[in-house]
Amino acid sequence: MSEKPLLLKIASIVIYLTAFISVCLFVNTQMVKYDYFIYLYGTSTAPGSKALVKVLSRDGELVSNPVVFVNGVKQPSSLIDLRPDMKEIKVVFGTTDAVFPLKYKDVADYSFKPQKKLRPTKQEAEKAKIVNAGNRKIFLLPENFRAVSEFETTVGLYCTEEDKPCTDTSIFLDGSQHELKNGFMKFTTVFGKDQGVNVSFENGDSGYIPIPYPGKMFKFYKTKDSITLASLSDIKSVHIDCFNEGKWVGTDIVSVSYEGLVLPKVYTQCDTVQASLNSASPGTMFAVLTNIKTPVGKVDDPYYSALSKAFQHFSPSAQKYFTSSYNSSFFQPLSMIFSGEKLEKEFNAARDKELSAYRIMLIISSILGFALFAYIMFKNIKVVEDEDGEVISNSLAKQRAIAICALAFFALFILGLLYFLNNLA
Repeated sequence: MSEKPLLLKIASIVIYLTAFISVCLFVNTQMVKYDYFIYLYGTSTAPGSKALVKVLSRDGELVSNPVVFVNGVKQPSSLIDLRPDMKEIKVVFGTTDAVFPLKYKDVADYSFKPQKKLRPTKQEAEKAKIVNAGNRKIFLLPENFRAVSEFETTVGLYCTEEDKPCTDTSIFLDGSQHELKNGFMKFTTVFGKDQGVNVSFENGDSGYIPIPYPGKMFKFYKTKDSITLASLSDIKSVHIDCFNEGKWVGTDIVSVSYEGLVLPKVYTQCDTVQASLNSASPGTMFAVLTNIKTPVGKVDDPYYSALSKAFQHFSPSAQKYFTSSYNSSFFQPLSMIFSGEKLEKEFNAARDKELSAYRIMLIISSILGFALFAYIMFKNIKVVEDEDGEVISNSLAKQRAIAICALAFFALFILGLLYFLNNLA
């Protein structure tokens, strides 16, 4: 065997093997997708600050009860400390794990806007009607804002007349008489679907008083030594936030049922406890328990502000109850301090760079393969004659036409393969 045919065979094997490997690597890399996104929530990105880790799948489903590792060290919960040496966060759930090359610098450089406290919406405020009973205005303030009518609720009833506590000494609630002290009293009831109470006075004045801002899901029960959270239905991912002096201390994600969950002892040391389905975006489905003794914001809500005109004339206990109820109408959302979309962009950029390298390898090997194929095809074109001199092969023109068609098919195949690979889902 001559040296030249051997070199051609070796070249063919190398070229086509390179093309095959390039296609396999390209397909494998193209099929690798960014399936999970990591988000960090908190109020600061300074070193030592707390951050709540959340992981969402590509279809938007929240990963529940993940085990979080920072730099390979297992964390006690989804709450982590932002440390300058942070290089990686790994999240394990079930048999799946997702590794995020998240450095502290990525978080520190992320621009975020602290969220403002949430208040009742304009539509809710318009529905919170103040009802009169004769010349008196009657206000119902649940101990926790957004009272859920299916739960037993303690309610403060305020009666005013000309912006002062009314002088009546008693009031009838759904036909039952109760003592009224300086226009104020507290009672406990389960409102039910009517979400209100019938009131009347000895002179015959009456009215139906609805809850101003009815709730939908959560209820706090507080004793001297514990705090219990209950939910109308069983929910696995309830966010419990703790604040002290306006600063976020931390968040636990827990499961809550109608029977209630006794929160960890540490929550009794929080001046504000929040419950929601999402600390960053709770909507109107939340509950707040607070013992802050001064209003946390301007009393500008139409319902509360109408009662605040007579505030100074009520007893200290009635004023304290008003402040507690009003403060529980505020919800402080957590801010997103890092979005996993940044990591996805970096992942896609690295993958595109790798795909470009495999694409170039494939194009180069295809061009070399095309050239080698053309060389072999045209080199083997010849006219064959039998012993009598009669031509027994195709004519040169026909053989060249067949070779050109074969090369054209080869080129179309390579172009089609590149198109398919580039548009591979």
